[in-house]
Amino acid sequence: MDWLALSQYLIKPVAIYIAALIIVRFMGKRALGQLSLFDLVIMAGIGDVIVVVGLEQRVSFEKGLVILGLIGGLELFLSVLSYRSHFFAQLFEGKPTLLIKDGALLEKNLAKEHISLADLHQELRKLGVAKISQVSQAIFEACGKFSVILKEDVETISNQQILAELKSLKQELQDLKEALTAEKDKEN
Repeated sequence: MDWLALSQYLIKPVAIYIAALIIVRFMGKRALGQLSLFDLVIMAGIGDVIVVVGLEQRVSFEKGLVILGLIGGLELFLSVLSYRSHFFAQLFEGKPTLLIKDGALLEKNLAKEHISLADLHQELRKLGVAKISQVSQAIFEACGKFSVILKEDVETISNQQILAELKSLKQELQDLKEALTAEKDKEN
């Protein structure tokens, strides 16, 4: 068994993997958070470089490092460009879509994003929301996540509270009648 060939075969994938980790680390937390479409493409590219250089060994280690550096540099450049330009931010990252506004479903936006009512209800349930009417805004973010802003709690009045209030008003009305009758009797 040729130990030198075997060690090169094992060391190359480990080295390109470590190099990829370093490149991703330098790209910043944004690359590790919720992936936008652009970030997903970058991460897929890094994964492909790891496979081609480390496992298939069709490309030399040095060329793999250059490609990883290029991908990392491209991510940093486009991140800065997106930060400084609203146009490029929308181009690379997309923009959020409003799905529910003031408890009303925006069906055109659901259709535009290819989100079924069942999928929307599932996402709402994950957040503990039982009814669409409870939602002030539901937004489908550019990264594919759902954000939900609930309506402020409106104090609900139960039937028992209404009956108690009516009983109290009835008693006040009865007391006023008695007071008026007593006042009238004094005058006569």
